[in-house]
Amino acid sequence: MVSLDNGTVLLDHGELKFAYQRRYGLIGENGVGKSTLLKAIAKGMDGFPTHLRVLHVRQEVPAHLGAQLTVMQAVLQADVERNLLMEQEKILLTKLEQADGADDALRADLKLLDHVYARLQILGSETAEARAAMILSGLQFTIAMQHAPVASLSGGWKMRVALAAALFIEPDVCLLDEPTNHLDLEAVLWLESYLVNYRHTLIVVSHDRGFLNEVCTDIMEFKHKRLTYYRGNFDNYVKLRDEHVRNAMRVYQAYQTKREHMMEFIEKFRANAKRATMVQSRIKTVEKMDAEAPEAIQVDPVWRFAIPNSEPLGPPIIAVNDVTFDYKPDEKPESEYLLQKVNFGITLTSKIAILGANGQGKTTLLNLIMGKLQPMKGSVSINSGLRIGHFTQHSSDNFDLKQSALENLLNMFEDAEDQEMRSFLGKFQIQGNDALKPMALLSGGQKSRVAFAALAYKKPHVLVIDEGSNHLSMEAVDALVEAIQDFKGGILVVSHDQYFVSNTCSELWVVHGGQATRFRGDFDEYK
Repeated sequence: MVSLDNGTVLLDHGELKFAYQRRYGLIGENGVGKSTLLKAIAKGMDGFPTHLRVLHVRQEVPAHLGAQLTVMQAVLQADVERNLLMEQEKILLTKLEQADGADDALRADLKLLDHVYARLQILGSETAEARAAMILSGLQFTIAMQHAPVASLSGGWKMRVALAAALFIEPDVCLLDEPTNHLDLEAVLWLESYLVNYRHTLIVVSHDRGFLNEVCTDIMEFKHKRLTYYRGNFDNYVKLRDEHVRNAMRVYQAYQTKREHMMEFIEKFRANAKRATMVQSRIKTVEKMDAEAPEAIQVDPVWRFAIPNSEPLGPPIIAVNDVTFDYKPDEKPESEYLLQKVNFGITLTSKIAILGANGQGKTTLLNLIMGKLQPMKGSVSINSGLRIGHFTQHSSDNFDLKQSALENLLNMFEDAEDQEMRSFLGKFQIQGNDALKPMALLSGGQKSRVAFAALAYKKPHVLVIDEGSNHLSMEAVDALVEAIQDFKGGILVVSHDQYFVSNTCSELWVVHGGQATRFRGDFDEYK
């Protein structure tokens, strides 16, 4: 059993079992307790082997990464055992140099030194710095960044340092909580290839289906305070789960049909003295059936939403012409600017994904298109009647959490009527008291639905989505994907989520080296 400090039970009668060199994907709805379960494993649950090295990489930035270490130093110093062994090696070598002659103490020190060297070899101490550099490079750290202070990095890059440290240590049980949230697509693809060859046991929480498909050998479904294990990747889990539900429904339906038939006989002949023995026999049979009855299958309702169509607009919608931009133009030549003479266009039928490594200018290009930044050269032409719907991983942060969902949306759309907005929120399953209580009391999934409602109420002509699937549950991602697929307008997406991009976009553009160029191929070819 796993419980919170307040006594709330998260996992009841659940069997926690991991096999060596298996890679598990832990999935479940937001709020079910996936992150809490990882924390419990990392702390050392009752019955969990104490000799295993367990490391947990959380979603938040570790406090120790604020220290004035370089990125390389932070990764190397993360392996506490290796550092202690190296310190022990120095002490033993000093003692041996100062020893006068052979005695029992000297022999003991030599034996201990042999043990230290053997353990350092197992940990790969001689190649430690090269391994750390390889991992950091895979996570898109340049040479300069590897030797920069950790304190100078943003939160997202600090999370990459924490991830790099975990991969460097190679613990016996590695626990990763949403490791792709702060990565660009190139880093995600590298991480997939690295984890596929991970030599120990891995448990990962992720909403990224493409990542789970590539990495996982097993799926653990966390539901109704239980863990259910499935062999194979995420797609195989979906197939097996649906097959299990269909079979269980058939068994339950057969039980219901047989019971109804027998109850019909019992009710019909209950008062018939000649058939009393048969009636009693069937009553006993029904009682036994009820005692051994299969569980009723609960099929979770599927929630979807739609983005209302807006009035048509004539071209041009958005045109980016020879745009040049940089945040520090006085410190570099124009040939090194972030964006250089970029040409780009969006129509009401565009379904575009913008790809590229972090720092290449993807979000900058979006901000130029939305008018949040002004180009140094060139122009961005936007139709005067255009409404842009902007959705990001931080969209929920735009709300005043002290106010209700209804109050927030009425403040955002001043012309809206109270009852009209209540009805609109109801379409997103934010109704009754949920629409009236402070948003701080809503779950993460409910806050996402309020953000979806704000996006839809605007009736945008063009959707701009910047890592919008981050922090969403798989169910919420499905709802957003289907809403985008049915949306009759232009779409511009920046995302590392392979499933999201593959199911919403038909056109790929790559931002690299100051240029934005169209990639003539599909997403699998780009990978």
